[in-house]
Amino acid sequence: MSAVSFWLIALVAIAGAWTVLVARETIRLIAGLGTFLLGIAGLYLRFAMPLLAASQVFLYVGGVLALFLFAIMALRRDEDRAGPAVRFSVVHASVAAGIFAVLVTALRDVGAASVDVTAGQDAVDAVGALLLGRFLPAFELVGGLLFVALVAVLAISAGEDRR
Repeated sequence: MSAVSFWLIALVAIAGAWTVLVARETIRLIAGLGTFLLGIAGLYLRFAMPLLAASQVFLYVGGVLALFLFAIMALRRDEDRAGPAVRFSVVHASVAAGIFAVLVTALRDVGAASVDVTAGQDAVDAVGALLLGRFLPAFELVGGLLFVALVAVLAISAGEDRR
């Protein structure tokens, strides 16, 4: 039963990822992304990591997908406009592969942060102290970057509407 539950949850995640790849409509793409993220949360639960599963659901499914939906609702003013054409480009794929290689090379030597749990301390408290201590500036920078990106998209789309 253990292997069956893993493969069922993995199948849900793979189906969501496949939907992201082949969807032409933006809303279906977001639904596929939500399915994928929920599948990953299910895998976290399957491997007895409820804190990661809850974080996945609250942060990514609840936060990032809501941000995507907000951006789409803010940008989609004219329903007659065609959506973006989905085309494969060797140049874009090469650039993405190059960026991936640079990131893997840069992160190869970075060790995982270890959490030292003493006898009287809860593991969740230790992870929370690590996230709200040493890694807090990184989370704040990523949040600010997402906000700046959303404002830039809105400014660019407003500039296109004036033409």
